Amino acid sequence: MRKFALAVPALALLSAAFVAVGASAKAPKLEVTQIAETGSMPKAVVVSPDGKNLVVTNFGFWKNRNVYWYDPATLKKIGQTDFDDKDGNAVEAIFSPDSKLLYVSNFNGNNVKIVDVATRKVTKTVDVGLRPKITILSKDGSKMMVGNWDSFRADIYDTKDFKLLYKLKAGEHPRGIALTNSGKAYIAGFEGEDLDIYAPNDKGEAFADHKKVKACKHVRHMTLSPDEKTLYLSCYYLGQLGAWDVATDKMKKLVQIGQEPKSSAVSSDGRWVFIANFGAPDLDSISVVDTSDWTHRFVKVPKMDQGCGLALAPDQKTVWVTGWTSRTVHAIDVSPLGIGTVQPAAAPSSSTSTTPEKTAAKL
Repeated sequence: MRKFALAVPALALLSAAFVAVGASAKAPKLEVTQIAETGSMPKAVVVSPDGKNLVVTNFGFWKNRNVYWYDPATLKKIGQTDFDDKDGNAVEAIFSPDSKLLYVSNFNGNNVKIVDVATRKVTKTVDVGLRPKITILSKDGSKMMVGNWDSFRADIYDTKDFKLLYKLKAGEHPRGIALTNSGKAYIAGFEGEDLDIYAPNDKGEAFADHKKVKACKHVRHMTLSPDEKTLYLSCYYLGQLGAWDVATDKMKKLVQIGQEPKSSAVSSDGRWVFIANFGAPDLDSISVVDTSDWTHRFVKVPKMDQGCGLALAPDQKTVWVTGWTSRTVHAIDVSPLGIGTVQPAAAPSSSTSTTPEKTAAKL
């Protein structure tokens, strides 16, 4: 394992900090503090809600070495999980709200692996649809939603007995999915530009009301704001972040960010959105969007190639990002942003424009 504590001289700080843009106010500098080796094709990076465990899924490893475990404070590798499944490779993962279980989508095995955090062993395998790409949980952990890449649908399960509750049809290759406390489900087919939206009908029947709404092309990831008023979309090939109004189901803002944006996270106060950039020329950076004024800045990540997975620490002080081809995971200190726990006031009404804004430049 490689691990570096980067003491960056004044000139080099430019490569690991916010880049000042246009007329926007001077932003605090964000530094990359640590780097560690991962396995092949590190897909997701996920931190447990209690902040005690950090995991990386190794998409390029089959059967064994599927998940690496790290100490979040030091990025020291502390263990691994083996699927012991010849068809198994890990894609995405999510911890249960109590931090006791880890759910990992097994792409070629067509199942979800349930891992006991205490032992880091697989304790249950749940068969799902074809090529499960992403797995999420309801906020209380009682429901598991799986986006099945080759089944063109998302399925919802009860996590007590993993009984299949709902099959929700979607567009081609569903990747971005979201589930709200109010009972709405969002599914984005990566090959199109529509969102499949499911909600309770007038009789209160869950997910019975279905509609398709145009959003942006090739949505790769979706993340809800803490208050669930906004759904953030990674519009992949257009290099945009979309801000979707959950109440009206309309796009309220498009912001030009890095190329081929992948995984994202939203701060607990709802102000900051962090996105991993996969495509050239931005593949060694993450994007940071300030939703109070919709400005965007890059944070350079030295030694990273093709940003992929991204996670924000529960204490809001660290962002981790994986490098797909560099086979690395990086820690970025975001404490200078002073992220709080209160949702900020809404951005000015002019933010309802859906014309993409280009507000950032790189030095």
